[in-house]
Amino acid sequence: MPFNQPYGVRSFYAPGHDQGPKAVPAIVGRGPSSFAAYAAAGGFRALQRLQNGETTPVAVLKQILASGLRGCGGSHLPLVKKWEAAIPHKPRYLVVNGMEGEPDTFKDYLLLRDYPQIVLEGIALACRVLHIREACLVLNSAYGECRAALQAVLNENAALFDGLDIQLVDGPEVDLYVAGEESALLNYLEGQRAEPRLKPPFPHEQGLWGKPTIINNVETLSWLPLLLVRPELFAGRHPKLVTLLGDVAEPGIYEITLGEPLPEILQRARADDLSFVEIGGISGGLIPATLTNVDYDDEALAPLGVQVGSGTLRVFNTSRDPLAEMAAAIAFFKTESCGRCTPCRVGTQELAKFAAALRDTPLSNTDLNWVHSVAHTLQQTSTCGLGRAAPAPLLTWLHHFGKKPHD
Repeated sequence: MPFNQPYGVRSFYAPGHDQGPKAVPAIVGRGPSSFAAYAAAGGFRALQRLQNGETTPVAVLKQILASGLRGCGGSHLPLVKKWEAAIPHKPRYLVVNGMEGEPDTFKDYLLLRDYPQIVLEGIALACRVLHIREACLVLNSAYGECRAALQAVLNENAALFDGLDIQLVDGPEVDLYVAGEESALLNYLEGQRAEPRLKPPFPHEQGLWGKPTIINNVETLSWLPLLLVRPELFAGRHPKLVTLLGDVAEPGIYEITLGEPLPEILQRARADDLSFVEIGGISGGLIPATLTNVDYDDEALAPLGVQVGSGTLRVFNTSRDPLAEMAAAIAFFKTESCGRCTPCRVGTQELAKFAAALRDTPLSNTDLNWVHSVAHTLQQTSTCGLGRAAPAPLLTWLHHFGKKPHD
């Protein structure tokens, strides 16, 4: 399998990608966990049923469709929809994105560290259903302890993975945010610069080494074993892992249901003295405490300019400054832009200058029109999701916190 090619391209990364490995806190799971219950019962039940002929790939696809399982990496597209687009092309590879480069997002880390058998069972199920023999799980460079746990599961359960070539590959040594974009990840695996590709063609048409490729997030595939054995988890509402950090008494990873009231989720972590919340990670946006009385799903959050995204909720108390947090987020995107496309390369620089000057510079209607024009250009013409997401922190700050412009 050609995943472990020499990666002699790290010198291509732009200056500024030098923050080192992702800082991993002592993350713990909080509250009841479906993953913990499944692991305690022994695991591998769904995969064994498929291998023993108790169910079929077609039946599994129908169960996934009925569950409404959506991608958990940020897009939230129905999983079956993504697979159905790929199946006519006879996918050759499955790439599992474990980069999790979003700052303060650690749900995949928890799964990889504490439930490696479930992660690998989900990967094997996807391969069996899609008739794929070669899979690659790409791990964030800071998740070294997870690799050992995953390899142990592969070694100890070789019969369950018979006929499958599942490789574990380390991601870039630096914390390269854009490498989490699916086509940039494919370039990295091929030994090229980790930058997004133009689309079309899409990965399910021409992916790794030009062959049809399916790319899924770690959490997405980890739900497969559970939904096949415990379909009641997906009856009505969709379960989801969220990273809940910031000014809370009990930070950690929580299992919630999409559509659950946001205040109830925040109170699980004891979010007192609440001032504002960052929803969807750094590529999401900020909303004030006064607007948090909404359900936690994309439909309810969209009117506020935010979305579930990576499943991160960062809480800020009244000692925090939303302007400072917004400016830091915009500066992050400026640093992390790969520079491949002009809208993102130039646009993120201009937005960062604008955000940095907001504290001391009066805001005029001309300024407001200009920044919305730049944001629109980024969202409509950037090659990948980094450029399209970059304006979100600034736009939500302007909408919910910003100074009124003068003429």
